[in-house]
Amino acid sequence: MDYKNLSIRILSSFIFIILFSSIFFYYTDKIIYFITLIYFLICLEVFFNFKKSINIIILYILISYLSIAIYIIFVFNLYEFTAIVLVIICFDSFCYLFGKILGKHKILNKISPNKTYEGLFGGIILTNLVSLIFYLNFDIFKISINSNVFFFINIIILFSFLGDLIQSYFKRLNNIKDSSNFIPGHGGFFDRFDSFLLVIIPFSIHRFLF
Repeated sequence: MDYKNLSIRILSSFIFIILFSSIFFYYTDKIIYFITLIYFLICLEVFFNFKKSINIIILYILISYLSIAIYIIFVFNLYEFTAIVLVIICFDSFCYLFGKILGKHKILNKISPNKTYEGLFGGIILTNLVSLIFYLNFDIFKISINSNVFFFINIIILFSFLGDLIQSYFKRLNNIKDSSNFIPGHGGFFDRFDSFLLVIIPFSIHRFLF
């Protein structure tokens, strides 16, 4: 197990959480600008490092951006949005950790060779457990949702996993490991926000319509 890379990944994740939390809570009225910058950097990574299916990838990113823009402008809820981000971070981190420690059985080796069933199920179980602890002890999960909290969490997990697979497919198609090397331990912005890009599409549509 590569403990050095794991340490770098954990440290950079911690820095990201602190940075994003500060922006979300202290500069809420400017969050759309921050999100726009992130999506712009993702597009730059695609233009410079991807050669195949660029039009499809950019269309996918633009649909995601339009979805998050609609959500922020019309139905934004700070606690709800923070909860979504935290669930995605927890799921991604626990999947990575369990996959590195216990991972043996590959899920889709040709698309994403590092993803294992052990990592997936470990991520699902621990994310639900941590989310339940947050829900019972903090107001951050007691948000304006009409569905069961576990349904809310696992819908995010499902689309988070699918978003990760979609981005992995784009990378395999272009024969690259990471979208860039901007973020130590993670790769690029496309690598870091791959799950969020898909999660926000159905979630924003549902919130806007219902």
